[in-house]
Amino acid sequence: MRRLLITGGSGYLGARLTQLADAADYETYPTFFSTPSPHRRAIQLDLRDKDKVDQTIRDLKPDVIIHQAVSNRNDDQVAAIVPAARHIVDAAIEHHIRLIHVSTDLVFDGENPPYAEESAAAPVNPYGAAKAYADGFIASAMPEALIVRPSLIYGFDPIDKQTAWLVGGIQKKQTVKLFVDEYRCPIWVDNLAQALLEVAESRLSGVLNVAGPQRLNRWDYGMKLLNRMKIDPQGCVTQSTIAESGVKRPADLTLDVRKAQRLLRTKLLSVDEVVGV
Repeated sequence: MRRLLITGGSGYLGARLTQLADAADYETYPTFFSTPSPHRRAIQLDLRDKDKVDQTIRDLKPDVIIHQAVSNRNDDQVAAIVPAARHIVDAAIEHHIRLIHVSTDLVFDGENPPYAEESAAAPVNPYGAAKAYADGFIASAMPEALIVRPSLIYGFDPIDKQTAWLVGGIQKKQTVKLFVDEYRCPIWVDNLAQALLEVAESRLSGVLNVAGPQRLNRWDYGMKLLNRMKIDPQGCVTQSTIAESGVKRPADLTLDVRKAQRLLRTKLLSVDEVVGV
């Protein structure tokens, strides 16, 4: 039985990845920091602690590490991205372990889409900058590692955090603004988790864009998800633009996923395919 270590196992992607890994007969070990994981083999681990990370990996001896922590929920978590990734890659190198590192499309500035695997990073926010820096030293220190670059991750059981924000605003009768000029390539959490388990068993290295093949602006994306959940916007959801928000955001983070479509058995699904439009 293959042994799999998943960092951030209590997060949205990590929890679903753990479930699918268990179903695929992995001996799965999800890690968590503050939010406990209900998994019987869950390990509490502060990824900023280099010695603890090394000890955990040395003792566990996983066949594969899928590193998809840390999130962008607050400044402390963003600050943990680089040291966490450095400690994981150092241990993976030391103990000769296959490493899959989950990055983000936010390493780009949104001004020169579509973005291929070899496109130069140009982040416009601290989260993107931290992820881009981590990607760079992982690629340099461990060329045999694979850096997977997804886009927005969504799901329905349970719904993801951003969709929950949208639904919560409607339920509270608040005005929710969705941009018509911000484009992403959303990927269903199950689809991404399946792709990650596939590449974990491969020898693919370098960078691989693993996102949905459908380019959608935030408004169209939100409407499709609400329609799938049979939720009436009730006049609460309105169109807006990045300029109106006054916040610097990448406008178009369309990812070129042709390489993944060519190399993976897992079919990358559009939002329309997932919601049944």
